[in-house]
Amino acid sequence: MTAATEVALSFARTVERSLVHRAAVSEVFVTDLYQSGTAAFVAGAQLPLSHGYFGDHLREPASYDFLLLLESARQACTAAGHLYFEVPRDTVFLVNDWSIRIEDLDALTPGSRPGELRLEGTAERQEGRGGRLRGVRFDVSLRLGGRSVCRVEIGTSTSPAEDYQKLRFLQRRSAPPVTGDLGTVARGNAVGTAAVGRVNPLNVVLGEPVWADGAVSAQVEPRLENRSLFDHSYDHIPAMVLAEAARQLAHLAGVPTAAAVTACTARYLRFVELDSPVGATARPHPAGAGTDAAAGAGAGTDAAAELLVEFRQDGAVVAETSLTFASPSPAAALPGPAVTREAS
Repeated sequence: MTAATEVALSFARTVERSLVHRAAVSEVFVTDLYQSGTAAFVAGAQLPLSHGYFGDHLREPASYDFLLLLESARQACTAAGHLYFEVPRDTVFLVNDWSIRIEDLDALTPGSRPGELRLEGTAERQEGRGGRLRGVRFDVSLRLGGRSVCRVEIGTSTSPAEDYQKLRFLQRRSAPPVTGDLGTVARGNAVGTAAVGRVNPLNVVLGEPVWADGAVSAQVEPRLENRSLFDHSYDHIPAMVLAEAARQLAHLAGVPTAAAVTACTARYLRFVELDSPVGATARPHPAGAGTDAAAGAGAGTDAAAELLVEFRQDGAVVAETSLTFASPSPAAALPGPAVTREAS
């Protein structure tokens, strides 16, 4: 994208929060945006040195989290869709799938100033009869400090807000509850923070784990008062929460909390409802699968683990997430001594 590399980006202030579908300015990371071609754009995003959710990790040395990079890409794609690719402002983006591959893990070590991320992307509009917009697929390359750090792909469906409400009602045959009305939901015994690589209990999204038949499972039970995960009111559990649940379950399965995610691929098959239990189960990635994910482990790292996490609700698979982790040290071992990791 030669034209994109010639654009000087500003990191002085964030874009309008409604462009990236955020309620709080503090949760907006995109600072600048330009159209660089018929179906291309370039964006800037500032990565915070500290953040109550994205920065709450036990990893040493610290690094920018893969979900912060994914969220920055999501925001850039959403804003570009509205500004440059004829996606009306009242459109709801529904994530069908996304993937991220870290190419240079060392480049994600924070410095003394907030990171200045450069995102260069393309957008492919998907249309139905009569040219009606039905989705957009994005492909984004991310650079930090002049180094290529990762690639993100996001597949979305789109729906006007009014049509979205009708769809949700027809699917459920009732109006779905929304997080803004549910408040703080009482949970069972949440897993301990250290076990999932967190410090703040607010960022724990899993209930107490169960080990059976060589797999580890847990209920997905996020704290709705977490204003990073639930920045505004939702009528379902969003994809970002499920990605976090997959990572935390992987740690319970034996992946060291010091290990960084180097690749993530996820598919979202149904809405994950707020008023029905959703369970997650982690198992080692099937033999011979995940080759592309492993290739994104980054220069100078050894793949420590590849896991597949399946989410089920009301007897049906609602989402699947594949994760690859880099080994935090030569001594890191998988699995932990208390876990037998055989496919269930």
